Amino acid sequence: MCRLLGIYGSVSLWKDFLFKFQELSEKGKVPPVPGVSPGHKDGWGMASSRYNSSGMELVGKYMGEALGAPEFGKRIHSFEHQPRVFLCHLRKASTGISISLPNNHPFLSLDWAFIHNGTVYNAESLNPNSELQTTSENSDSEHLFHYLLSSLIEGSDIEARTMNLIDSLSQVSVEYTSLNCVLTNGAEMYTIRSVSRHHDYYTMFYYETGSGIVVCSENIDVKGISGEGWTEMPNQSVLAVSENPPKVKLTKF
Repeated sequence: MCRLLGIYGSVSLWKDFLFKFQELSEKGKVPPVPGVSPGHKDGWGMASSRYNSSGMELVGKYMGEALGAPEFGKRIHSFEHQPRVFLCHLRKASTGISISLPNNHPFLSLDWAFIHNGTVYNAESLNPNSELQTTSENSDSEHLFHYLLSSLIEGSDIEARTMNLIDSLSQVSVEYTSLNCVLTNGAEMYTIRSVSRHHDYYTMFYYETGSGIVVCSENIDVKGISGEGWTEMPNQSVLAVSENPPKVKLTKF
């Protein structure tokens, strides 16, 4: 149960989106489940594309709540220029998954970065590539990442990689609340929405600027960009983004 933000391409207000997203750690939506407290305060993290080479790198992972954390603004303001891709994750830990730094997102492997919102039960049975090194404390999200990444990297182009993702998603036989996630290698970005329950909570929206695109778990308002400017992804869909200016393709499965 988390909040996701991905920014691709040139977005003039990219830092404003991040600071508005930061507020969701305090007031972001939670599923209508008894005993679930408001907010997403169990850790946060960021990843960005590299400036002078391909792939993604970790900006940082932190414990506690993002709102009010001095390191949040410090990290954002350390960027003189906007990276081509930037991810941010606010964590609300699933029951049974420990609150710890290794379990915070983003997860990185083979120059790809990944953030996820949801719970995947018995995720270790997804049979990920044994060559992908585990960095978490048995996080269901990292198991899902390795499962999806194993098929994604077999594709020869963005169309093939999109179809590989769809094939992998259609073969998930374990129970889950949501497979909502963002995967990126700094040149391409894939956003998935696949939900089995609490459809009003496990949402994904995207906003196109012409020169860039923002994806988010909620349609946040930034300097006049209201909810009407956002498009909600339908359930069981993949949003693939590539090139500059970005080409955006939404595929249902």
